[in-house]
Amino acid sequence: PPYTQGGPGPDSTDTVKRKILLEDYTGHLCPNCPGAAVIAHQLMELYPDQITLVTIHAGYFAKLVSPNYMTDFRCTRGENLNTYFGVDLIGNPNGTINRKEYSGSRVVGPDDWASKIAELLLLPPDADININRTFNSGTSAIDLTANVNFLNELPNTIMISAYLTEDSIVDYQKNNDPIVGATPDIADYVHMHVLRGSMNGTWGDTLSATGATAGTQLSKSLNYTITNGTWNKDHMHIVVFVYDAVTFEVIQTEEIKLK
Repeated sequence: PPYTQGGPGPDSTDTVKRKILLEDYTGHLCPNCPGAAVIAHQLMELYPDQITLVTIHAGYFAKLVSPNYMTDFRCTRGENLNTYFGVDLIGNPNGTINRKEYSGSRVVGPDDWASKIAELLLLPPDADININRTFNSGTSAIDLTANVNFLNELPNTIMISAYLTEDSIVDYQKNNDPIVGATPDIADYVHMHVLRGSMNGTWGDTLSATGATAGTQLSKSLNYTITNGTWNKDHMHIVVFVYDAVTFEVIQTEEIKLK
């Protein structure tokens, strides 16, 4: 005691967390990239269930080099994003945080990820995403429905994307930090959250052309069949996010296992 009785009921935003989409642009030939991956995973531990990490192998550092660097982690969607946001012109490692623009650029270096993410997590969530999916192991077909509940008014066109990622891929990685692993090559590096593709293109589909008001509930159904037989489906996830079509800024994100 003393005990508090009565009072207002719980606010719906109390049970919904703002979640951040961190896209880490990397490559197996990038010696500084393992250090950036460590920072990303430290942030995921610091903010459990509030950071969705997508690792995008694209550009110069993702090219194939014989004999050890012959696994192709690149995909069309990742190359499109790398080109559009101009990451490859700046170099790796770099990333985008909710694709938010800072001082005229959406590209943010790893040393600034923590401060930028901390700032965004102080804001209340604008939406909540719930995902229902079925996966047919025989045909590799995915049936997904994303239900989005908007908590605040958003005036611009809203897009929805669904990306596919894969974890726990053991392969070569360049490295210059002995604290992280062997130098100059880690033969058994574990590549995590690797972008494999998208269920609905690089930029997704329109969820609402007229924005949304608080309390608006919208749904999007998607169907996709995985045709690449080398992906380990036991280690795959689906990342769903909604974003502002005008600013490109991600409003909310959610992740679910493929199976």
